[in-house]
Order: sequence, then structure tokens, then C-alpha cells
Amino acid sequence: METSFNNCDLQVQDYGDEQLCLIKATGPINRHQRAIVFQEILKVNKTGNFFYILDNRSGFEIELSPTDMSYLNALLYEGGIRYVRGGVVTTDIAYSLLVSLAKAKARAENFEVELVSTTIFSEAEEFVKSKILETAKVQQA
Repeated sequence: METSFNNCDLQVQDYGDEQLCLIKATGPINRHQRAIVFQEILKVNKTGNFFYILDNRSGFEIELSPTDMSYLNALLYEGGIRYVRGGVVTTDIAYSLLVSLAKAKARAENFEVELVSTTIFSEAEEFVKSKILETAKVQQA
């Protein structure tokens, strides 16, 4: 599945029952835009797991306050998501602080979360795909 939204593109790749959501920033992204993308993802998500890569190598402004994080976490939680694994690809060195805050907020809101921030797309991809494989192995056991 491929869809374009204001300031981002979404591509969903199937990996068995799981899906990898590739979100590419094509402009600044705020809470409202993320919510629209997350709602679209929830329509096609078959499990309680959410695997994603946010590709912001172009360096667009990514606005996300603690209140925004709580809102988006609630949106995912109400949609049945309990397990989140994601990678953010960005040249913004300070984004790692946002990732740390996002992890803390999600844990406080009953999510099992692992997030990484990197400047290299293949690192984020390797991380998220390894988590998909781990999940598949646990489900098979």
C-alpha cells in the first residue's frame, strides 16, 4: 500500500502478519499530520504491533510536544497497538532527545516501545526488521 498525505508519504510493506510502515517526510510534520497517517495505518494493521521507519533525511521540522506524544499514544492504544518498534532517520542530532522522551511517555502509557534515531537509513531498517523477525519467532514458539 502506498499513500501520500500533506507533508509525508506512507508505504506499508507486509512481512507475514506484520507490516513495516515507511513514513517519508516531504515537508514539516506536526501532530495533526501524524494522526492522519496513524489512523490510516490502524485501518490496515492486523496485529497489536506497530513497526515503522520515519525517514526525515531531508531535514524537515518535526514538531512533537509531550502533549502530542500522549495524544498519539492514546490514538494507537485505542486502535489496539501495544507494541511499538521504530526507527527515525534524521540529520537532527537533537532528535535523540525527542526519542528518549517518546520512549518514556510510551512506557508510562502501557506500550512496549523501542525506538532508535540514526542518520543512516539502513541502520533504522536493520533495527526494525530485526524486531519484526524477533516477533515472528516468538509467535511461532
